Amino acid sequence: MFERKTQICVFLENKPGRFAEVCDLLYANGINIRAMNVMPSVDYGVMRMVVNDSQKAIAALEQERVPFLESDVLAVEVADRPGIAATLGRRLADAGVNIEYTYFSGASSGSRALMIFMVSDLDTALAAMQESQID
Repeated sequence: MFERKTQICVFLENKPGRFAEVCDLLYANGINIRAMNVMPSVDYGVMRMVVNDSQKAIAALEQERVPFLESDVLAVEVADRPGIAATLGRRLADAGVNIEYTYFSGASSGSRALMIFMVSDLDTALAAMQESQID
């Protein structure tokens, strides 16, 4: 599966409990975090995530006045096996698409992994991924 997904970037104050508060908010609204990455800085961290219902998550964050941005990313759901990241990275490189950053949700052996890519050209990336089956 290759598709365009909405990534939500939440800006978290760098203090104890803030991460838990945002996760609790999403949980209370029935939102499942499919993949996530948190990058720290001095005063704020950035929590990047793809969820099962982005519109519902956005509504909950807005209601609680949690600062966030949304952007489109490439989501790839594939078998969790050695070499899959290299295969996808090569496919994007061959299409002339730069990977700005990426993060994955791991899975147990034999399961599916969700890989998220912020890329320089999402339409070209989607076309490159659709050219042949990867799995």
